[in-house]
Amino acid sequence: MRAVTDRYVDQLDAFLELCPKLERVVAFGLDLRTWVVDWSTLEVDGACFLACALPEPLIAPLTAAGATVLPELPTLPFTPYRSSLYSPSELLEGVDTEIATWFRRQPRGLADSLAQGIHDASIETALSRLLRSELADRPVVGVMGSHATRRDDPLFRKVAGLGRLLARAGCLVVTGGGPGVMEAANLGAWLAPLDDDALDRALRDLCAVPTFDDREAYAALGAEVKARYPGGGVNLGVPTWVYDEEPTSPFTTHVAKFFANSVRENGLLAIALAGVVYAPGGAGTEQEIFTDAAQNTYTAYDVRSPMVFLGRDHYERVRPDLVPAVRAQAEAAGWDAYVELCDTPEEAVEFLRRTSLGQEQHAPRVIAPTRHREGRRSAGGATPGVDPSE
Repeated sequence: MRAVTDRYVDQLDAFLELCPKLERVVAFGLDLRTWVVDWSTLEVDGACFLACALPEPLIAPLTAAGATVLPELPTLPFTPYRSSLYSPSELLEGVDTEIATWFRRQPRGLADSLAQGIHDASIETALSRLLRSELADRPVVGVMGSHATRRDDPLFRKVAGLGRLLARAGCLVVTGGGPGVMEAANLGAWLAPLDDDALDRALRDLCAVPTFDDREAYAALGAEVKARYPGGGVNLGVPTWVYDEEPTSPFTTHVAKFFANSVRENGLLAIALAGVVYAPGGAGTEQEIFTDAAQNTYTAYDVRSPMVFLGRDHYERVRPDLVPAVRAQAEAAGWDAYVELCDTPEEAVEFLRRTSLGQEQHAPRVIAPTRHREGRRSAGGATPGVDPSE
């Protein structure tokens, strides 16, 4: 994910305040047909007019002056041009299911693929803006693991406790935004500002629908439990419609939902600069583990981030090959100090405190990847040759 330098407006008053200097302004859904202005005086190089109503004769001159004009696409069940992320309530109102139904439709034409690409680019940009503005002071920590973990499983409780500890340590908890381990971490982060008993009560209530075999009932109970505990903590989910059978976690506060799982997977790991905790999971979790390891080896996002494996029994008995494979790669590339195997949420958070939390370069940043950088984080935390404040 790349840094964003555009200026975004979806209100007419804000747009008018910027005139006539509209370079790199992105306007969403504005009706400009009755606006009286000498359009030839506007500076529009690099500007984008997305689903804006414009006088037809002006489209060609704007394009010639360096602007991009893209029309509204009214036949879709989603808005390709988004200026912000989704909220969980927006998705739960039916949009999520409607989009999933459309996405399952086969075959899809080029126009559909282009709309998906525009949507995902808009979501990626909105996520970048969020992390570089109102959440810029929060170290981002990812929590990954099985989507199939039941709400009454002890692992669900453990990961919920981890999410709460991370949020109370000042972190922005980010997950894949689905059920299981992902929902547990979002739940803990949401309840972090509340008293300790709130998590116990919420976990007990959620056990009434322990699995998402009934997707609608699972999601509805989650939303109902969340409503019982207002004033929760900010956290982030990054799901995909590829796994359309999985309900989006209602305990998130911001949802960056993508069509392309490859964009979602890479971006999710890229923003978790303060580290990722891997609870037991299946093939998807293992894919994330080795993608993360590759990003660290190539120093793809200017820092090398901790990888914490939570659950000794799983990683020593069930899948004893995973952590040694990561350690071997880390040792060869010089970042083995950032790999840890532990058993409790407290141990995981303590390791992150020692290796990343509180270090300035871990403020949530979304920057262009630079593969095969020579520098790597030193023992003091800084990456040689990189200004941590950039």
